[in-house]
Amino acid sequence: MNTTKIKSIVFYVIVAIIVITYFIIRLPAFKNSFSIGTTSPVDFPQDYIAGKQLLAGKSMYPSNYMDIYIHTLSMNNVNIPQRLKYVNGINAHPPFTAIFLLPLCLLSFHNAIYLYSFITLICMFLITLLLMKSEDISWFYLPLMILFVLAWPPFQANLAVGQIAIFVALFTLAGWYSLIKGKENMSGIFIALATMLKFYPGLFLVYFLINKRYRAFIISVISISLILVLTLVVTRYNFYYYIFHIMPTDAKYWGADIGNLSINGYIAKLFLSVKAYYNVGVFAASENYLYKNIFFSITVAVIILYSIVSIKRYDYNHALGFSVFIILSLLLSPICWNHYLTLLLLPLIVFAKELRKKRTISEIVIFLTALLFISIDTKSVYFLKVLYIVHGVIPGNPESFFYRMTFYSLPFYGMVLLLFLNFRMIKNYSKVVTESH
Repeated sequence: MNTTKIKSIVFYVIVAIIVITYFIIRLPAFKNSFSIGTTSPVDFPQDYIAGKQLLAGKSMYPSNYMDIYIHTLSMNNVNIPQRLKYVNGINAHPPFTAIFLLPLCLLSFHNAIYLYSFITLICMFLITLLLMKSEDISWFYLPLMILFVLAWPPFQANLAVGQIAIFVALFTLAGWYSLIKGKENMSGIFIALATMLKFYPGLFLVYFLINKRYRAFIISVISISLILVLTLVVTRYNFYYYIFHIMPTDAKYWGADIGNLSINGYIAKLFLSVKAYYNVGVFAASENYLYKNIFFSITVAVIILYSIVSIKRYDYNHALGFSVFIILSLLLSPICWNHYLTLLLLPLIVFAKELRKKRTISEIVIFLTALLFISIDTKSVYFLKVLYIVHGVIPGNPESFFYRMTFYSLPFYGMVLLLFLNFRMIKNYSKVVTESH
């Protein structure tokens, strides 16, 4: 047996031990997520109720939405999260989401949420398979990847709340897989579907343009246009109401929320008055809203321009270029919740492959730190224990500025580190290509 084969076996064993240990530690959290997802998910009822309203010829965004929400869940003996009883609840999801999940609305609520939980698990397996095939990973790693994803907090968050973001991740990865296989038509369609479910994947249209994938871009635009027409015909005024009322209200209401991991959320927390941090339940946007928006706009412009310049100097077909736009789509979205981060599985796999080939110590440290940060589960016992210890040293309300900008913002910092690592790898790759020529 040669040295290379021995090293591969040792590497596999080490990875297997780490992943299996991680899965065992996270197994109670997985069981809890599945239990919540099949009893009292927070997000799926929004799409279910919207579908029921649509079938009944009523508004998908009724003014008494919270009453309907509580009635639907109470009628089915579902536990209602206490905090939802005291907030200005709305259906915050795009109209096409309800159309997409309309078949589930024909079932009883209990049957629908059970089925959706299993659909979420199926999506997870499909995502894992796409990752394996697109990045040419040995099938020996399939069981370990499945265990890791099942244990990973962003996926468990999808399962617990019944989020459509799992489909966004699936369609985005299917779009990437189709693109590298030369099927630009399918790539455009998948990205269009992801965009109409959650608007942040629309940033991939810019990726198509700067990489001269004009066919994929055109098909995406046509597909989005057709879905928009379908949505307008089926939902009528609901679409306009969502665009001009629900979206601005939702972004403003949850902008500075402790769980918003986007750049917009981070900046909103910076500008939010200190007094608001001590008022539990206040999610209103910053009082200095104009200054916050100016700062956010400048930040976004700088990041996008830098990204375009970096990728223009790079091999367009490589996964690192697509990874930049995956991370950017999350960071630049007005709101980014933990369940959105499932989309980061592709960059993580791409970076891990690159680091295994080059073994740069500094980049490995950055990668592992970023992975740790984006894998933080703010509801876990371990996180709360750490917070309790720190609270004993640094007194203050858990909703205070310090805690929001440090512990609760760790996934944000993780994404920033991943973006930095992505740019660094692109630069190094460009040097290698230049030197080889």
